[in-house]
Amino acid sequence: MAVVQISRIQVRRGKGTNGIPQLAGGEFGWAVDNRALYIGNGSVAEGSPAVGNTKIITEHDDLFSLANSYTYLNGVSVQTGASATAPIKRTLQSRLDEIVNIKSFGATGDGATDETVAIQRAIDQLYINSSTKGTEQSRVRLYIPAGLYKVSATIYIPPYTTIYGDGVDKTKFSMTGNAPVFQTVNSSSTPGNYANDSSSTTLNQASNIHLEGFTIATISTADPAIRLQSCKMSNFKEIKITGPWTTGTAINTANAGIELESLSSLVGSQGNKFDHIHFTGLGVGIASDDDIYGNHWHCSHFANLGHGVMFGEGTALGAQGQTTAPCKNSISHSQFSNIDKEAIVITQGTNNTSTHNTFESVGNVGGDEGNAQYSVLDFNRPGNSSIEDYFARTADLGYNQTYISTYKYVSEIKGKVNATLGGLNSLEVQEASSSTYFFRLPGDYSRTYDIEYQYSSNIVNARRTGTMTFMLDVATNALSFVDDFTYQGDSNYENALSFTAATVNTDGNLGVDTIIVSMLNSTTNDQGEFNYKIKVRS
Repeated sequence: MAVVQISRIQVRRGKGTNGIPQLAGGEFGWAVDNRALYIGNGSVAEGSPAVGNTKIITEHDDLFSLANSYTYLNGVSVQTGASATAPIKRTLQSRLDEIVNIKSFGATGDGATDETVAIQRAIDQLYINSSTKGTEQSRVRLYIPAGLYKVSATIYIPPYTTIYGDGVDKTKFSMTGNAPVFQTVNSSSTPGNYANDSSSTTLNQASNIHLEGFTIATISTADPAIRLQSCKMSNFKEIKITGPWTTGTAINTANAGIELESLSSLVGSQGNKFDHIHFTGLGVGIASDDDIYGNHWHCSHFANLGHGVMFGEGTALGAQGQTTAPCKNSISHSQFSNIDKEAIVITQGTNNTSTHNTFESVGNVGGDEGNAQYSVLDFNRPGNSSIEDYFARTADLGYNQTYISTYKYVSEIKGKVNATLGGLNSLEVQEASSSTYFFRLPGDYSRTYDIEYQYSSNIVNARRTGTMTFMLDVATNALSFVDDFTYQGDSNYENALSFTAATVNTDGNLGVDTIIVSMLNSTTNDQGEFNYKIKVRS
């Protein structure tokens, strides 16, 4: 359809500096000097809530200033002030400043830019700036959004630093040099000048730090990813630490995911909590030779490592910060898998605990249990404990028919330890008129084993519960075996089931290495269950 005529709309116009007169309802007014547009509200009689003019937003308006008054939920249904008609109003600036974004300090997360300076600047200005240092207002959360942040030098972390990302493999730090990615420092540090740990005291030491929700990728095979220097009462959560180490290659124990250091037994790394930490591709996951104590790792994952945890390996008792070595630390409800050598080594230190952890493919140098060469836990000092830990090796070398006849049973736990192995082992009982290998125990260390068991036949009325006790002295090859049980059922079958024990040498080396428990069962066509748990005393 052809356009015959376009009507010309005229509006009032003038200078806004002279004030906008009252406009009629629906009438436009244009301020030519500041390029502002208004429309008349109309009268109350027409239904307008108020007489006056309403400003219309245009491209020339400063939206930030217009929105500079913030009210939670816009004051709807929630009373924020003393009354419903007097809500609390804040500036938009103060509202935005509640969350500090690393990008406000120049970091990009683009995976190409070296972000070292920008990240350190943010930490310095937020936490050790002389004008705000030590105040509650400075203890803010530094948010690092998803992205890849390349760093070429160590980032120094003072007390009260809080850094959180968007999560593992979302926010990622990639170290391009040979140095720790993060290292704690005490509060005497100033921007660009980070204090040596020798100046740490109980009043200024690194403390109350919180790191959460990111990945650290390193290229070094000789440096830790995180070095905690005399750090106490801090939290580390949902962090993944990766390195270049691969199974079967040389292990450098200095290449740790987390290294804990202490200036002294008084000024040390203590009371820290680590939750959902994932270690992979490193010489060792956690390492410390110093007087650290009361630290706890929970629900963490150790995979594809040379060692899982090493305490006291290089401790020189009596040296600075090495009076006791690591003590009273705990690792719980964590998973260890594909660890070349030991999962936990405690060379020096006592009262450390491994509890309710799972160990699979540990000590086999990348092979299966037939290639077992190292114990899973190595507790060189007395007083350390394993409580309800589950070892895949117990099933494989204990009663798996693939290994039971020809492979040495390398002990789950080496050293002086009292332990209760987790998990219930279940074996099928059948008629056996001649002595048959039933299950095995490690015979490479002098110790006592208590086997708490229960047997129940599915064919006849026969049930029994008891404790088998094995006392082994490897120096003399002396084995004492006692089967103390209580029987319930048909008396004809009370002595139908019996067990014997003997030591054997399966690998051909000097000395015995395995305890074989054999079974005789005269119950015709018997089918039953034998369930047992293992306690170790040494």
